[in-house]
Amino acid sequence: MKIARLVTIVCLIGALFALSCKSVDTTSAILRNQEGNYDQALTLCRKALASNPNDAEAHFQMGFAYSNLDSVGLAYKHFMKAKELDPKKSEMVADNIQSNYAKHYKLGQSAFNRDDFAVASTEFGMATESDPMQATAHFNLAVSYARLAAKDPAYREKALASADRVLELSNPSEANYSKALQLAGRQLVELGREEEAVNRFKRLVEEDPSNYQVIQDIGMDLLNTEKWKGAAIFLEMTADARQKVGAEDFDVYYNVGLAHYKMRAQDPAEIDEAIAWYERALTVRPDEPTAVFNIEVAYVAKQDWTNAGTWGEKYITLQPSDPQGWQLLARIYSELGEKEKANEALQRYQQLQG
Repeated sequence: MKIARLVTIVCLIGALFALSCKSVDTTSAILRNQEGNYDQALTLCRKALASNPNDAEAHFQMGFAYSNLDSVGLAYKHFMKAKELDPKKSEMVADNIQSNYAKHYKLGQSAFNRDDFAVASTEFGMATESDPMQATAHFNLAVSYARLAAKDPAYREKALASADRVLELSNPSEANYSKALQLAGRQLVELGREEEAVNRFKRLVEEDPSNYQVIQDIGMDLLNTEKWKGAAIFLEMTADARQKVGAEDFDVYYNVGLAHYKMRAQDPAEIDEAIAWYERALTVRPDEPTAVFNIEVAYVAKQDWTNAGTWGEKYITLQPSDPQGWQLLARIYSELGEKEKANEALQRYQQLQG
C-alpha cells in the first residue's frame, strides 16, 4: 500500500512538474518575440497550444506577438486566457493590455483634437478592442461616430451602439453615463426612432423626475439644430417631469410651443398645439411679451382675425414702442374691416419707424 501511494505521489509531482515546464515550441516562441519575429512566434505558439491548450505562457506570448502586430483584439483574448490559466500573470497581463489601450487612446485623442474624426474613430475603436471594458474609449468612439454622422448618416447606428455600450459598462453616477444617454437619444431621433427614444427616457424620468435636465439638454440641442419633432417630444417630457418636482419653467413651455409652430406646414393642427403651450408658458410668467406676440402670430397664421386682434391689442399694451406690433395689428384690423383702427395702427407704426 505504501509503495502504491508513493507511486501516486510521484506521478502527481511529475504531472505538476510537466505543467510548470514550457514546451520547446513555447520556449522558441519567447525567443522569436524577443527577436521581433512576431509572425514566427505566433506559428510556434499555435503548435504549442495544439499540444497543450492550457499552456498559459503560449497564450501570453501570442498576446505579446499580436500586440506588436497591432492585432489588439486578438492580443486581449490571449492575454485574458493566460491570466485565467495562470493568475500569477495578472500583473503582466494588465500592464500589456494597458499599454495597447493607452497607445490607441492617445492616437484617438490627437486625431479628434485636429477634427480628423475618421482616424479618431479608428483609433478609439482599436482602444476598445485593446480593452473592451473601458467605458471612456467607447464613449469617445460614440462621439467620433456622431461627428461623422453629421455628413454621413450611416454612422448613426454605430454611434448608437457605442453609446449603448457605455451605458452597459458604467453607472448613472458617472459623468459619461448621462452624456452617453443624451447621445443615444439624439441618434434615435435622427434615425426616426422617436418612439424608442421616448420609451427609454420616459422610464428615466418616471423613476426619478429630477433627471429632467438630461432630456431637456437633448430637447434644446434638437431645437437649436431645427429638429422640431424631436425637440417637441423631449421638451414635452421635460415639462411633465419638471411639473412633478415643482420646477415649471417658462422657457421649456415656450420652446415646446415654438417647435410645434415650426411644424405647421406639415400639419396645420400644430398651430393649436403651439398656442396651448404658449398659453401654458404665460401661466408661469404672465404678460411675457414674446409669448403674447407669438400667440398673436399663431392666430394670424390660422387667419383667426378676432383672436389675433385680442392678442395683438394685449401685445401693444405690453410693448407700445415696438413698431412690428403696430404693423401686425394694422393688418389684423384691416382683415377685420376696421379701417379707422387699421389707419391709426399704421400711423403709429410709421411714427415709430421714424
